[in-house]
Amino acid sequence: MANNPYDEMFKNIARLMERILSEMPLQDPKIIGFTIISGSPEGAYPDPSGDNEDEVSDVEVVEGDDCIYVTAVVDARAQGAPYVTFQRDSVTLCTGGDEETVIDLECEIDVPHSFYNVQHGVIDAVCRKKNALDEMVPS
Repeated sequence: MANNPYDEMFKNIARLMERILSEMPLQDPKIIGFTIISGSPEGAYPDPSGDNEDEVSDVEVVEGDDCIYVTAVVDARAQGAPYVTFQRDSVTLCTGGDEETVIDLECEIDVPHSFYNVQHGVIDAVCRKKNALDEMVPS
């Protein structure tokens, strides 16, 4: 049988899913949705809270080739709608209530082409890198 080049990737996904499911509570867990971003974890930013790396963070930042992805858990008990404010080199997250988290980015982003959405208790922000858009536009 020929080797499929994606076999190793699927094995890694299966191991990851086993780990996630084994750490979930026993009350009939449901997976609502997820995103898989290929690439090495080197592009991940450090936890903005500065907490211990062994703890799970409520904010995750992953850098891709043309975008920076920011994902955070929304506080369902807080009053007020969650939102994201994009600046040229940072993102401000409000996951509910009055508390805001500012995440400094390592590159400049294109604010008008960046966006976010809130769904199922998770806020996802996609920050389009400024240089990535410049490369797409023909001269």
